[in-house]
Amino acid sequence: MAKEKKPVSQAATKATVKRQPKPAGKPLFDFSNLLSTDQEKLFKYAFIIVATLIFVVRPMFSSRFGPSGDEITHKNLGDLSYDYLSTFGKNDSVFRYTPNQREDATLLLNYGPLLEVTSAAIYKHTGTNPYQTRHLVLTLFTFLLFFYCGMAAYKIGGWRAGLMAMIFMLVSPRLFGESFNNPKDPPFAASYVMALYGLLCLVSELPKPSWKTIILTMIGIGLAFSIRVGGLLLFPYTIIFVGLAILLKDEWRERLLAFDFKYYQRLLIGIAVIFAGAWIIGICTWPAALRNPIGQPLHALAVQSSYPTVISILYDGKVIGSNEVPSTYNPFYITATSPVIVIIGLFIGLLLLPFLRKTFNLYYLFMVLFVSAFPLFWIIYKHSALLNGWRHSYFTYTGIAVFAAVVFEGLFRIVKPKAVNYVLAGVIAVGVLLPGIFIVKNFPVVYVYFNEFVGGVSGTYGDYNMDYYACSAKPAADWISKNLPYDSTRIMVSNNSGELYECLKMNKSEWHPDYIRYRERNERNWDYAVFLPQFVDPEMMKKGFFAPKGTIHKIMVDDCLVACIVKRESKDDEIGIEAIKRIMKRQQGEPVPGDNEELKNSDPQTALSHLDAAVRQDPNNEIALAYLGLAYAMSGDRKNAIASLSRSLSISPNYQMAQAYMQQISR
Repeated sequence: MAKEKKPVSQAATKATVKRQPKPAGKPLFDFSNLLSTDQEKLFKYAFIIVATLIFVVRPMFSSRFGPSGDEITHKNLGDLSYDYLSTFGKNDSVFRYTPNQREDATLLLNYGPLLEVTSAAIYKHTGTNPYQTRHLVLTLFTFLLFFYCGMAAYKIGGWRAGLMAMIFMLVSPRLFGESFNNPKDPPFAASYVMALYGLLCLVSELPKPSWKTIILTMIGIGLAFSIRVGGLLLFPYTIIFVGLAILLKDEWRERLLAFDFKYYQRLLIGIAVIFAGAWIIGICTWPAALRNPIGQPLHALAVQSSYPTVISILYDGKVIGSNEVPSTYNPFYITATSPVIVIIGLFIGLLLLPFLRKTFNLYYLFMVLFVSAFPLFWIIYKHSALLNGWRHSYFTYTGIAVFAAVVFEGLFRIVKPKAVNYVLAGVIAVGVLLPGIFIVKNFPVVYVYFNEFVGGVSGTYGDYNMDYYACSAKPAADWISKNLPYDSTRIMVSNNSGELYECLKMNKSEWHPDYIRYRERNERNWDYAVFLPQFVDPEMMKKGFFAPKGTIHKIMVDDCLVACIVKRESKDDEIGIEAIKRIMKRQQGEPVPGDNEELKNSDPQTALSHLDAAVRQDPNNEIALAYLGLAYAMSGDRKNAIASLSRSLSISPNYQMAQAYMQQISR
């Protein structure tokens, strides 16, 4: 007989209902669209193939680059550092080095010269061209930049994210371009992101990290420290990231508070090895630090934080001091000169950060964002001086590229319909192709890139420094070597003569250009000139007056001029200006040399005839126009003087000499 069911009370029924879990609401974002094992393998193989191509192909193009603006000085410092090390300190001339450029010799001693010394050891023993050797070494070293950006993203989001991060970095024209000949900033960024990957692995293996991870982290931090003293930041980063990770986990925190050092023995020994080994790597090729292993690096960090060297820079159409940059300087440059796809990924990720934690390790994302955001905030807080562009902050971009790649990986996991998935892949492909095409089209002068947000290079031309590292000197030298046979009776000048000369030497050309300021180009005797846009009136650049009359070849980035080769068609401007100067010296009672018969008894009419001829030959010659105005003033023709000076200022509104004489004549 079946058992009779007991009646269930209404209260019991209610209690049962209360105990039943409520159905979960549909999540706002579902990240369950994961790659299969086979798909992960395909992206892993793609990652390996792309990385191999980067390592093999990039060095083939390193000879296309000449020395960057700072490289000549750093090359000399590297030579002297090598001499110091190879003689075990007997040749200590590195401590008496006096550079010919703006660099302060004591400031240069604050840089670790690892790559400079490595390059010097090669070309001093092989006889190869120093700069071609340096660029090959730099190109091989900065492979780490692309590889470890990919590895850091892989650690967080898998092989597809890793592949995207590596490609994002590859098509970032600023870092890509300078990774061939900037001896400090891209190499520092490369070792910085290598250390970041090591720290991600270190945290993931807590509380007993492997010796492989410990050594990797040590090398990454040590290499960063050996290139720029800012690598010291990675020492406290290690403590912060490991310490927070321990405090966030109950068991680890309890053992730490119980001073269970045996439990943390491997970790403590590992951190000690990281710090000691990284410090040794950092100072082993640094002469000043070898003399004072502790004090010199700490002194260098204090000096570099305030960076005492001040130069003039062009920002937002105005020439300002590098110690006067606004707080928006770095954020603007990062936003305006990085690929749009990376910036979009960054901002989408910041909006979706609360949801990304459901599929990615939030602590890893914190680490990646911290290594980018903290230095930027610190630079703003300290009001640090920043030089042309944002090259001193390139290392912060590594975390941004990694984060953007992980964000797009998250979007792929959200998207379910295949058609939408393909659309997302297409958007990323276009975002990669646009800067990639720019690189191919404008190689090797690609670091002047501005993105579509600000109208590209043409939309910012004349508002910001373009070729501040004089990279266009190399394609100019290549053209000269092919098209202008050396003639000892001809004089060549340039406003970037040092970089141009080294590029010509690389081509085995005998031309040896002299230095001339762009604003003084009409006052000297020369036959050929190579002019780059440094210290050119930005208004002249915007109005298309940069290339002087007689330009026979132009180096262009998109449709903007970054260098021009000029053949002088007339020297009337030089003769007229010299006549004006002689007249003024006589008026001031100064001795006047009389070696030129035509100018021996110079008068305003002599100046007028030559300057008028110069202006007829080149109506946009702002210098000849200004001196023509002065010649008219000396002749008592106030009307034509004002007209000539006004025309000069309409071409070059920032021409101070024309401004001064206009004020005097207009009184």
